[in-house]
Amino acid sequence: MFIARQPIFNKSLKVYGYELLYRENSDSKTFDNVDPTKATASVLGGLFENGIDDIVGDKKAFINFDYDFLMSDVVELIDPNTLVIEVLEDIRADEKIIDRLKYLKNKGYEIALDDFVEKYNDYPLIPLTNIIKYDILARPLNTIKNEVKLALYENKILLAEKVETKEKFLQAKEMGFKLFQGYFFSKPSVISESNNKKTIKTQYIKIISELKKDEPSYQRLAEIIEIDINLAYRLLRVTKRRENKNDFESIKKLYYIWD
Repeated sequence: MFIARQPIFNKSLKVYGYELLYRENSDSKTFDNVDPTKATASVLGGLFENGIDDIVGDKKAFINFDYDFLMSDVVELIDPNTLVIEVLEDIRADEKIIDRLKYLKNKGYEIALDDFVEKYNDYPLIPLTNIIKYDILARPLNTIKNEVKLALYENKILLAEKVETKEKFLQAKEMGFKLFQGYFFSKPSVISESNNKKTIKTQYIKIISELKKDEPSYQRLAEIIEIDINLAYRLLRVTKRRENKNDFESIKKLYYIWD
């Protein structure tokens, strides 16, 4: 499993953040049609395993989340000052997901709509959104002028994806876009690999076995976790905040990375 990152720039061409992407191997150039849940789990696992600071520094981490992952506790393993939650374009915008996004936004997380193609006035997630990402190859800038004006009036931050020429960058900038991503600036590049799967998987098995007990020992959990700093970072925040059942579900979700 590899993580690639693609920088996101502001109008001054300074790096604002990085979109973190799953790659099957070091030569992959695309998403490889991997299940979105597994891809996100892999990115999150690699992010903590390799260290958030080493991957994004003091910048924002843009990560795609599908419906199931948004409804899980795993999202909250990342500091809201670092994470931008990208809601995938095909997500089901029902009451549960609306309530969940409200909760996450109240926690301080920024919400971004990825590859936005819905009708702006009718889409129920718009009021919860901080950032709207437009694929300007799929939706050319000339076709979304009115929508852009409305979004800017409502103080949305607009991000132009798939910017491939200087001309398109300048046009998007003139229209009011504040963030930019695309091959004109930089292609995604592989930056990390998961190297200690066996060790981490063994530790997860021990943790899950303990949590499945009727009366799990937090002393025993601490002993298992404390031998791995990255594992401790991933799990302790969940263990402190959640009841045992939710702990088990959250840890099991990350365990699937190595399954």
